[in-house]
Amino acid sequence: MSEPRLEYRVRFPQPQTHRYRVTLALDGLAPGEHRIEMAVWTPGSYLVREFSRHVHGLRAADGDGRPVACDKVSKNAWRFLAPDSGAARIEYEVYANEPTVQTSHLDASHAYWNGAGMFFALDGRTDLPVDVVVETPPGWRVSTALETVEEGEGWVRLRAPDHDALLDSPVEVGTHRVYRFEALGRPHELALYGHGNEDPERLVADLARIVETAGAMFGGLPYDRYVFIVHLLDGRGGGLEHAASTTCDVGRFDFRPEGRYLSLLTLFSHEYFHLWNVKRIHPAALGPFDYGRENYTTLLWAMEGVTDYYAQLLLVRAGLWSVRKYAQMLASDIREYEARPGRRVQSAAEASFDTWIKFYRPDEDSPNRTISYYTKGMLIGLCLDLEIRRRTGGGRGLDDVLRRMYERYGRRGTGFPEGAYRQAAEEVAGGSLEAFWRRYVEGTEDLDPGEFLAHAGLLLRRRVARSDRDGDPANRPPGAGREEEPGAEGAPRPLLGMVPEERSGRLYVRHVLAETPAEEAGVNAYDEVIAVGGFRVEDADGLRARIHDHRPGEVVRLTLARRGELVAVDVPLSEAPPDRYEIDVRADVGEEERAVYRAWLGQDLPEPGSLRAEPASPRRPFAASIV
Repeated sequence: MSEPRLEYRVRFPQPQTHRYRVTLALDGLAPGEHRIEMAVWTPGSYLVREFSRHVHGLRAADGDGRPVACDKVSKNAWRFLAPDSGAARIEYEVYANEPTVQTSHLDASHAYWNGAGMFFALDGRTDLPVDVVVETPPGWRVSTALETVEEGEGWVRLRAPDHDALLDSPVEVGTHRVYRFEALGRPHELALYGHGNEDPERLVADLARIVETAGAMFGGLPYDRYVFIVHLLDGRGGGLEHAASTTCDVGRFDFRPEGRYLSLLTLFSHEYFHLWNVKRIHPAALGPFDYGRENYTTLLWAMEGVTDYYAQLLLVRAGLWSVRKYAQMLASDIREYEARPGRRVQSAAEASFDTWIKFYRPDEDSPNRTISYYTKGMLIGLCLDLEIRRRTGGGRGLDDVLRRMYERYGRRGTGFPEGAYRQAAEEVAGGSLEAFWRRYVEGTEDLDPGEFLAHAGLLLRRRVARSDRDGDPANRPPGAGREEEPGAEGAPRPLLGMVPEERSGRLYVRHVLAETPAEEAGVNAYDEVIAVGGFRVEDADGLRARIHDHRPGEVVRLTLARRGELVAVDVPLSEAPPDRYEIDVRADVGEEERAVYRAWLGQDLPEPGSLRAEPASPRRPFAASIV
């Protein structure tokens, strides 16, 4: 008996309505009942998104267009009867007005879709090849990692070898600009939608260096062609990895100034490194996928957090970041981690497992009860790498762990069991890592990156910047230098213990941090902040200025509006924790630390004082928002 044949036809004759018109032509079906089912989530983004809520008007017919029985049997599945001819047509519309990397978007300027929210699996068969015919408006082109097998005036035929590839290959259609380049002997494409202050030529050159650096780490590239789909949008950001492509949403004016652009490169580096770490090196739970339900693993810290670690490390190795820039960003990430009380409540393993219900659905208490597996995982990756390098005198590191996992599992296309990651790390380290795992991966003991940075001759310095009235840089006379010598402490700063949020011209409490004066005094999340000490405050900056006009130990009266009722709360301010984090070179460095540093970053350890700089703007600006 022949296998079923699937061909989708995607049209959008009125793109301004945000509606795709899709026809699924099926041939070679056995007569009788069949089932089509849409994914409820998309790999790489661990949230049930219920894509089928955007499907409308689904109906079935035979090959001649005569209606056949078709019923919806669950939130994301339909059942239909195939006639004796074995041919059926499924027609439906998909509303697409979510311009994110996980979803689909259609308007008069372009069409973009993520396959999980567009296409169905037939009878649970994910092994069947699928053709997709895209009808394009005049002048529009198609960019995707899918193979183009045929094209004509106003249409393109794409082919996916199976359902997984279909869902793992986003498609951009429009008048976007296309830039092609070669790296490590393979063709690459940058599909750039939108305009801002971008420099496409520089971006292409930098993408090529990222490709070459990552590819050299693994001994080559595991694809024939790769596509970077980049959307330049207003105030949006994020990326999603795929086996031979990525989609990155970027703020349209994020290419200047220089510091912003250098930070932006971490997004491209992160998504590209996923080519190995997640798409090929992954726990068994993350492939083959069950698209109809959550897929649980305790190792997202290793999949996402370690990828975050390499996103920055690759930029240093590629020569796109200086070590000074890297030290700034590491210090900022460490500060973000240590500012969250939830690091003492939720382990990295728990954060990974619970991502489906917690990470993508944060609430007002999330900072107190959860930790990001990105942030904690990135620091675990850093510390694990440096610990392995210390034990081996710089001879081996986390690179070797990932290469070993790639050879054992990634090249074979199989997921690894949960314990295999630690096993590979112990093999490379030459000894047990049980205590490290128990304390920092499975437990909630504070991870101190400074202890591990010391293995590479580096010093992590935490201190308090001078208070506003005792030496704020803005108050220094023109031409004055830094307000303190290296290591000097500023005057103690007061801490209220809340994160404010401005909405519709009003100031609210977004988070109240655990074990802080605000929590103990009874400040509530969602309170509106009216006044401090009897004087009105208009915004977060005003609140911060009024609080910083006091000293730790002093009591301030907050006037709040809680569910429409005025409430006065007296808060005894405590002393704020360190808010200035810096990484520098230690003065007492031996050859062993120099060897670790050299193996880690590929260059010699610089002189003390050479890495000190003004703190970088945080990528995750939670710590900086605390009052």
